[in-house]
Amino acid sequence: MSNTIDVSVVIAAWNAQNFILTSINSALSQKGVSIEVIVVDDASTDDTCDVVESISDSRVKLLRSRINGGPGAARNIGFATAKGKWIAVLDSDDYMNQNRLQNMLSKAPTGADVLIDNFCELSSDGAISGPFYSSTELPLGKLNLSFLIKTNLVFTKVKSTGYVKPLFKNEFVKNHSIKYWPEVKIGEDYYFLASCLARGANAEVLNEAGYVYTVRDGSISSKLEIDHIDKLLNFDKKFIREYHLSDLETSALKIRNKNLKRAFHYLVLIEQIKARRILPALLNIICNLPSALLLILPIKKRLLFWK
Repeated sequence: MSNTIDVSVVIAAWNAQNFILTSINSALSQKGVSIEVIVVDDASTDDTCDVVESISDSRVKLLRSRINGGPGAARNIGFATAKGKWIAVLDSDDYMNQNRLQNMLSKAPTGADVLIDNFCELSSDGAISGPFYSSTELPLGKLNLSFLIKTNLVFTKVKSTGYVKPLFKNEFVKNHSIKYWPEVKIGEDYYFLASCLARGANAEVLNEAGYVYTVRDGSISSKLEIDHIDKLLNFDKKFIREYHLSDLETSALKIRNKNLKRAFHYLVLIEQIKARRILPALLNIICNLPSALLLILPIKKRLLFWK
């Protein structure tokens, strides 16, 4: 592990030929820090690799995965080869403001293992929002595991803190053998950060917002399905098996479990209504009334649209 590199920026890429240049260039343009950019191509079928190889900058390294393993598997490859003191995760369709890394490192408290900043959203019409989280939704200072868990819910007004793109201390991640779970295709960032916290990471939320998240229609994170919720419930069981949790963390997981089960029955109900399976739908409503109350969500969405 070399101290001459401040940050290793890991970009997992799959069929990203149309936008990955923006992502890579934002990493290369970081001011005041030494970096390397590790692009892990996840068996793309387009010209992603050609685009990356066209960049004549020795700081850019391309690693090719022989099979499509998903974002978690690709990031594991990048993390394993990272030489920087810190590792930054950057999605191939997102970008960073040029002072982001310098600002975060300059504000890093002594002993921090994870640095977290706010982010802005880039909409399809090119508009950039203000910081995604308010000071109450993502309080400055130390982030604990119970707060992370209880703020990662679905179909609620709570903004998920699982969207953050932290900087991880390379030494901490490798000393504790923390890896992404390759089988997780949605929520992989949440479980990685949760694993760090469960291993005792000192995570600090900074008063910065230098990451820009691109909102894309049809992304897996924008449309939850029954299978997604079912897998999240199973991954939570795995998390409980792997880590010894405090009473507060266990309580937070019970809240999350109740929330995910509510969402599961709601999505099942939606499918039953679409298929005109009236009797199963009525039984579902009777047995899972809190889930049925979520039916108001599509109505609210339509009302907001027409308004």
